[in-house]
Amino acid sequence: MTDTKTEGHAPRFREDDTLDRVLAVAPQAREVLMRFHIGGCHHCGFEAADTVRKVAEDNGIPPAVLLAALNQA
Repeated sequence: MTDTKTEGHAPRFREDDTLDRVLAVAPQAREVLMRFHIGGCHHCGFEAADTVRKVAEDNGIPPAVLLAALNQA
């Protein structure tokens, strides 16, 4: 689990958070996912119960990179 700090604040999200939780807490996170081409089509879709780590790895993105972007949303 990554404990990345974001602009001096504790991160809202961690690698083991589900996308369902991320989107419930920060609906604008959908825009972040779309910037990474995640969730827009059959090939890059995800399940609500998938973790940030799984979605990142499934899409060839370092989990820490996706996590940092989500925590800035």
